[in-house]
Amino acid sequence: MEIAKIALMSYALIAVGLLMVFLWRVAYFYEKTSGQRVGYYILLVPALLLLVGAGWYLVRDVEFVGDPVGDLLLGIGGILLFFFGFHLQELMTGERR
Repeated sequence: MEIAKIALMSYALIAVGLLMVFLWRVAYFYEKTSGQRVGYYILLVPALLLLVGAGWYLVRDVEFVGDPVGDLLLGIGGILLFFFGFHLQELMTGERR
């Protein structure tokens, strides 16, 4: 059962990592082609928070939920990632209302 838990955690982390790389590349491409400043390098902050949060769980060898520090790191990283994605979407669609 421990192997299945590690495999699922690894799969989830790799999937999130690949999606973040894709989002970074979209932001980079949009900044270069449109001339608008996107700030794609800011994506490093949520990436580091998510990486440290996942590392926290791996080092502490606890379940993947319930540890306050790990949950806080993953939560803040996810919230920042959401706001970056929303900001990029607003820039790319012309901030229509």
